[in-house]
Amino acid sequence: MNFKIKKINNKPEPEKKQKHITDKEDKFPSSTLQELEIKHSGKKFKISLGLSASLIIIFILMIGIVKAMSSIDFKVFLKIAGDDLRQDAYGHTNFLILGTGNKNHEGADLTDTIMVASMDDENKLVTMVSIPRDLFIKDTKFGSQKINQIYYAAKKKLGNSTQGLDGMKQEIEKFTGVPIHYWIKIDFNGFKDLVDAIGGIDVTVKKGIVDPFYPKGETKEYEIFSISAGPQHLNGETALKYARSRKTTSDFDRADRQQQVINAIKEKATKTETLLSQEKISKILDALKENIETNISVKELLTLGSMASDYKTDQIEHRMLHNDPSRCGGFLYNPPTALYYGMYVLIPADKMNLVHTYMDLSLNMPQVGATHSKLQVLNGTKRAGAAVETKQILRRFCFSITDFGNASNKNYTETTYYYQQKTDKNGKKVDSRPLSLDFLEKIIPGKESTELPEEYIKEGFPKNTDIILKLGTDYTDSPKYLVDPFTGLSIYAAPATPTTTGTTPAKPGAATPAKPATPATSNKPSTKSK
Repeated sequence: MNFKIKKINNKPEPEKKQKHITDKEDKFPSSTLQELEIKHSGKKFKISLGLSASLIIIFILMIGIVKAMSSIDFKVFLKIAGDDLRQDAYGHTNFLILGTGNKNHEGADLTDTIMVASMDDENKLVTMVSIPRDLFIKDTKFGSQKINQIYYAAKKKLGNSTQGLDGMKQEIEKFTGVPIHYWIKIDFNGFKDLVDAIGGIDVTVKKGIVDPFYPKGETKEYEIFSISAGPQHLNGETALKYARSRKTTSDFDRADRQQQVINAIKEKATKTETLLSQEKISKILDALKENIETNISVKELLTLGSMASDYKTDQIEHRMLHNDPSRCGGFLYNPPTALYYGMYVLIPADKMNLVHTYMDLSLNMPQVGATHSKLQVLNGTKRAGAAVETKQILRRFCFSITDFGNASNKNYTETTYYYQQKTDKNGKKVDSRPLSLDFLEKIIPGKESTELPEEYIKEGFPKNTDIILKLGTDYTDSPKYLVDPFTGLSIYAAPATPTTTGTTPAKPGAATPAKPATPATSNKPSTKSK
């Protein structure tokens, strides 16, 4: 197999570091129009840029091309031939991954799947965060509406798909607070064909599904989709249904299944029988070339290919935003539908502050998320409920809370993080400082100590715990104290009339809706806890 690169238009040199984006900068450079021509088995395949794959799919494709071409290690060659990837101030490359219906599907330009993926090449980590399609976006440029309609509205207003995708990218940047360097959109046909091209995928279904409301083909009718719990081998059609089904399960479960499917595609496509099969590589290329759009250039694609073998399954962290306040990522809630013209929508419980902090943790500090630190939270002040409130917020930031309650007294002034100093076999001190402290101290300032109070040692610390957080008045009585927004949700003002193509619902009345009930959590404090 041999390949060559042909340039059609020149591409400006991308910035190596992108510390931040201002309104005055050109946020959306036009797509680089290049073609990658690949020959094998007497056939030619051309993938134009607008026609590539998601981050995971790109990894799969380039591994396959390199290994199918020859037994020679092309990693060094790909690095030399490729361009540097764009990066942010942390040295990370960020991708927006979108899934849409095919051109014959009703609502073909609605983004059924929305994910942000951040690649930290220095530490060989990838974090993927799923964003729910029902998230409501207030926007004056494209119209206030659900986020899954933004691409459609931007494409219609700006005139073409590339500009529409750039508009979607801009909205995701504003929502997450993170710069997006590349976007990738794949439709249903491309997804199904890709899964079939690699011979199907293997997943373990966590909970059986019986969905009588799955869309039937390109019609407005429904059909039953069902699948049993346990190990399952899925073809392209079934894998799509498994990833899309949503009427009888939550969006949280749906996002989890989508990330599970992406991981299964990676696992299957990187098996030797796939990588060394020219027939399968040919089918993968066929699946991609008609159904995918991206602004990644061919040379950047080669660079990604050179990195592909460095990333393993356990180096990919899966996260999501949702409306369950008792779980990791639960920073959203659904307000009364009367305020949103009868629509079911999701909005941040505290407007945007905690969402941006969560994205900062997930995408900018992936090593913290990968450590999965376990904490105890103790209230050493007279502020009632501080341990409970702090515990609930930290769980949404994906920390495991092993215990919480009152400290030995309520007169502590200094917030303190305790952890155990470890030594090697010779008794020499080693660096045992938990990496999680880098993030924790950004949101809850405090001092660090390895001098463990005797009372903690007697209680068995550090058994099943990495850090004890003792709250003092310097935090609980300060403006930095994190109040749980779910304990007193405010009702947001009614948004501007959303952009729709159908009948506009009646506007809500002037009366103030009743305050929503506080969401229940599954973790009730013990009688000793405060």
